[in-house]
Amino acid sequence: MATDLIHQQSIATTVHQLAARGLRRLLVTSTAPGEGKSSVCADVGHALARSGGESVVLLDVDSFNPTLHRLLGLSARRGLGDVLEEAYLLDIGREDPLQFGLGDWFDILRAQRRTGELVVTEGDHHFSVRFVKGSIYCVIEPGAEEATRLGELLVRRDCITAEQKQHALAIHQESGRPLGELLKVMGGVAPEALAAALHDQASQRMLRLVALRQPECNFRELAEAYLPAAGGRTPAMSEAEGIDSQVTEGMRDYLRDPFLSCQVPSYLSDTDLANLKVLTAGSRSCDLLEPRYLQPFDLLVKRLARVFDVVLIDAPPVALGSPATSLASLADGVLLVVKADCTTIDNIRHAVEDLRRAGGRLVGAVLNQLDAKHETVRSPYYDALMAHVR
Repeated sequence: MATDLIHQQSIATTVHQLAARGLRRLLVTSTAPGEGKSSVCADVGHALARSGGESVVLLDVDSFNPTLHRLLGLSARRGLGDVLEEAYLLDIGREDPLQFGLGDWFDILRAQRRTGELVVTEGDHHFSVRFVKGSIYCVIEPGAEEATRLGELLVRRDCITAEQKQHALAIHQESGRPLGELLKVMGGVAPEALAAALHDQASQRMLRLVALRQPECNFRELAEAYLPAAGGRTPAMSEAEGIDSQVTEGMRDYLRDPFLSCQVPSYLSDTDLANLKVLTAGSRSCDLLEPRYLQPFDLLVKRLARVFDVVLIDAPPVALGSPATSLASLADGVLLVVKADCTTIDNIRHAVEDLRRAGGRLVGAVLNQLDAKHETVRSPYYDALMAHVR
């Protein structure tokens, strides 16, 4: 028992050090079933929370063999599948729009990969945020001053002439195609200059949008979900991707989200430690191999990482048909649990290659259930693990 406690504390210290480096969302997986990954996840989470220094949340995403609730003596009645369906994938058309803040709208539309226009109004202020498959394509302010419009911004930066602006505006009004796209196609502006102008324009509009105290929001979906909000054709997203990242990451903390802030915590289970919470697998089926669930799951993990110091994700073993590799890229790092005298070195190598191929970052390995009486620390398993972690 003393050896187990030392083992837990050692792993907890490593996780603490990783969190201090900004690697706070950690996926815990294994090469095969029965290697003790769930026990490691639960024990390390408990050890971290018991130290009093970190707040920790454990997520059970192993729908094949959900275990965390049993290890911690919890009910699995409400959990991951429930929060994704009821908080992120709900039918917004049947909900009262007044219960959502801008942050709620942005996260829910992103989770559902919706295409359309979010109209935001308050008094004399009017904005339109256009989404394409869940990504923000542009932020429009119909009543904006001429000096803040894209054409004028580019003229004042000597990127285009006034004549080029007027010519492009005439075509824009006739065709409905985005002004920036027209200017780029006509050879009037370099892509880098256009991206910088769009970024600055979106920054200023988002600042005014965030400053609204109680805006009214309504979403209008396009009849064809694969067409943009203007022009009847799919837009090039290269410049728009910078705007989407800027809004959803750079300004995310400034967006009010009363609905999700209230809903998500209600699905977390309490433990014997105030700073340790658990999101069980729940009773509702949730296959994270389905694209429908992957995006809302990513948003959920990011939300929890803004609230808790450490997020430990108990994932299924790495295998064909397992979501572990898909989830690895959503975490800051991966901890691979390997049971001594159970897994071949080839299996370890294949698991590591699969994780890295999927974009995962292996930051640590746990050699579990090692018989200290018969194994030395320099066992072949240890050498194989360390060779892949470095």
